[in-house]
Amino acid sequence: MSGIYIHIPYCKQACHYCDFHFSTSMKTKHEMINSIVQEIEMRASEFSKNIDSIYIGGGTPSVMTNFELEAIFIALEKKISIGKIKEITIEINPEDLLSEKLDFYKKIGINRLSIGIQSMNNDVLKWMNRIHDKNQVVKGLNNTRDIGFENVSLDFIYGTPKGLARDYKSELLEILQFNPTHLSCYHLTIEDGTYFGHLAKKKKLNQIEEDVSEEEFIWISEKLKSKNYRHYEISNFAIKGKESFHNSNYWNQSTYIGLGPGAHSFQNSKRRWNISNNRLYIKNIQSGVPYFEEETLTPYNLINEKIMLGLRTLNGFDKNHLLSLVNPAIKAEFESKLNALLLEEVIVSKNNVISMRPEKWLLSEYVSRELFILNE
Repeated sequence: MSGIYIHIPYCKQACHYCDFHFSTSMKTKHEMINSIVQEIEMRASEFSKNIDSIYIGGGTPSVMTNFELEAIFIALEKKISIGKIKEITIEINPEDLLSEKLDFYKKIGINRLSIGIQSMNNDVLKWMNRIHDKNQVVKGLNNTRDIGFENVSLDFIYGTPKGLARDYKSELLEILQFNPTHLSCYHLTIEDGTYFGHLAKKKKLNQIEEDVSEEEFIWISEKLKSKNYRHYEISNFAIKGKESFHNSNYWNQSTYIGLGPGAHSFQNSKRRWNISNNRLYIKNIQSGVPYFEEETLTPYNLINEKIMLGLRTLNGFDKNHLLSLVNPAIKAEFESKLNALLLEEVIVSKNNVISMRPEKWLLSEYVSRELFILNE
């Protein structure tokens, strides 16, 4: 299967933790929509018959007007049958969960919402520079239910500094009262180029201790599993059957096509990424000159990526398939590393599928590096 990702690079204001590509200036928005439509037309030959998902992300896609969103859907409908696609997701912020907007989304075929809640504490939301408050979350989620959206994913951020005096447990329990079908729980990360990154460099922001991070991660995992959510990826939980088709394409190394500035694509061992500059993306699309860069991954790049992605999910990776792709000298070294990690009980092996114990998922980057194949 494969998916289409559409990046809408605009936000009303900048969250202090976000390092995604976006702009708070809407001056180029109309031109941007036209350019994305043009990219859809230019890349129509890449759209396969096996597309099972469309994901509209950002930025904040809900800043688009109904007319702008409809223009994108009209362009897509000329190339693919939208009505046959299993999952069409749009990211939306709580302040945009208005009945009129939600009703329009439903009418044009969107069947899944990804809502950036992040916290149910107004002080924490303000600290993050989120534009919404708790009342807007409650009102918006009630609107979502009333309009009839049955597949709803909520984003939640944990791992915030102790000084906030935050009760993340009670916040999560409040969110669960709305019965979301999917939750993405992300540990706060401090990225260079963000406001929080700036504060951290000046020693004005203390990150949470590792043991506390692990404690919060395990509590969230156990609590959600007790509520019948399947912890199927390090940051993602779903009621059975409501796992994200689109994100699973990434983790399974399936084909996906990225449209819009900063969007990534992956097809036939080739990775491609569009320019992360709104004006330059628009200019190059309109001028017919290259607006992206690309690279072809080596077989060992692909194997290492398979290891890294597999260890982030319950599905893991097939050891026999992976070993069939490497030479005998590498096999022996790889088996030795695997055995050491199995003895440490960091990973498990079942029917030759290697996966991580969920309670150890915070170590996934370390374990991946240990297993990476470095020489061809």
